[in-house]
Amino acid sequence: WDLPALAFLVEVLECHEMREWSDSVLEIISRRLQSKSREKRRLALRGLVVLSKDPSVAESIRSLTQSLMDLLQDADGEVVALILSVFLNELQDRATLISSPTALQLAEVLRPLFDNDNSHVQLLSIRLFREVMELVTDKGKKPLRTHVRQSLLPLFFRCHDE
Repeated sequence: WDLPALAFLVEVLECHEMREWSDSVLEIISRRLQSKSREKRRLALRGLVVLSKDPSVAESIRSLTQSLMDLLQDADGEVVALILSVFLNELQDRATLISSPTALQLAEVLRPLFDNDNSHVQLLSIRLFREVMELVTDKGKKPLRTHVRQSLLPLFFRCHDE
C-alpha cells in the first residue's frame, strides 16, 4: 500500500489546504528518496517539486540538498530532471546568497549533466548552473572562477552544436 498511498499524497499536494501539513509531508517524502524502488523515488521527487514551489518550505528542503545532489548521479533522466526542477524552484525569488562550498559542489555535479542524452536535463542543468553562479556570495566567487572557466568551454561547444 505504500506506493498507492504515496501517489495519492503527491496528487493532493496541489490543494492549498495541504500547506499546514507540509512539514509532515516533507518528512514522509524525504524517507522515500532513498528507496530502492524507482517509482517511489520518482513520486517522492514529484512531491518535492510541488513543495519546493512554496517559499515557506524552502528552508526545510535545503536540508535535503546533499541527498538530492547524490541522486543527480542517477541514470534515469526523469529523476535527474525532477531534482533539477526542485533546485530551480528553491532558487526562485531567493534573496539569500549561496555559500561558496555549496555552489562549488553543485557546479561540479552539474557539469557532467551538460552532456546528458536527455535534452531537457541538459537545459535544466545549464539553467541551474547559471542561477547558482549568479547567487554565489561575492567572497566565494574567486574559488569558482577556475571551475566556471572549465565549464564554459563545454557549454560553448554544446550551444554551437545545437
